[in-house]
Amino acid sequence: MNAVLRVVAQQWYMYELVKTFGFTVSNCTEQKVDSMLSCAGRVAKAPTYVFIVDKNLCLWDCKSFKNDYPSVENHKWRQYEVKLRKNSALKKPTTGSSVLEGDYGNWDPHYATDGLVQRGNTKIFHSALERFPWIRIDMLETVPILFIRVHNRGDGFGHRFHDVAVEVTNNSEYVQRGFYQGPAANHGEVAIVDIMCDYQTIARYVRLRITKGSENYLNIPELEIYTN
Repeated sequence: MNAVLRVVAQQWYMYELVKTFGFTVSNCTEQKVDSMLSCAGRVAKAPTYVFIVDKNLCLWDCKSFKNDYPSVENHKWRQYEVKLRKNSALKKPTTGSSVLEGDYGNWDPHYATDGLVQRGNTKIFHSALERFPWIRIDMLETVPILFIRVHNRGDGFGHRFHDVAVEVTNNSEYVQRGFYQGPAANHGEVAIVDIMCDYQTIARYVRLRITKGSENYLNIPELEIYTN
């Protein structure tokens, strides 16, 4: 039996205040809300969000985040983040649907969990051209999963990360527990994509899989799976 636990979102993760000034964000999804709690519980549903106090404005899924000097314009901004627990994917075994040109020296799946965020196009996981490429992480035990953080390519190919499903299993039957539509932005440096599980999820195997299109590469310099 593929046991995956579901509970109300507010019962299985908590946010904490991490910044009150000195940063700017751009290219976000935004919505006016009644309160900060509305932002956290019913709107954002993301590992990180920004609440603008004097406007009751909720911002999430921001494409760009920059630390800078505190300014008058953002002194009422508050950045909240899910309380980080543990990156349980570090050094865990990985399997990929394929490896570009069979070159495991440059593009082996294990690079995705080696703890090193590469800035170039080698020593990362790079699939061959496929319809639905994927990477699977064996957590070695069943663990409660909060969210997945992907350090994406930032050298002009970040857009390859799109329509990615987070699928989990304890045997051979996968169920989807998160989704990132994208495409991710093309930055001058590695960009971060966070994918929150829709429900609290307890599983051993986690798979990230592109689900749309006919010719896709899956590129992942590094991924982290945060657990309780």
